[in-house]
Amino acid sequence: MRTVLFALGVVAALGYGRAEAAPSYRYCAEYEDRGDVTCAYNTFQQCLDTARGGAGGTCRENPFYRPAPAAPGRQKVKHRRH
Repeated sequence: MRTVLFALGVVAALGYGRAEAAPSYRYCAEYEDRGDVTCAYNTFQQCLDTARGGAGGTCRENPFYRPAPAAPGRQKVKHRRH
């Protein structure tokens, strides 16, 4: 049940139907006592520092996180010898 509520909170926090260009963060802070989920952290430590800092939250990986695709590298040009 908690997993379902967490997933619903994440969807609500991310704003269903938001533009594709919106950033996706890897970690979410969940505040069970107030039913709030905030997915705004790049590192687990950032999440812990915020969630545990008197707020009484826990941290989890964002189930909707998708890393940005790697930038294409330079391709070597093959020169033909005549």
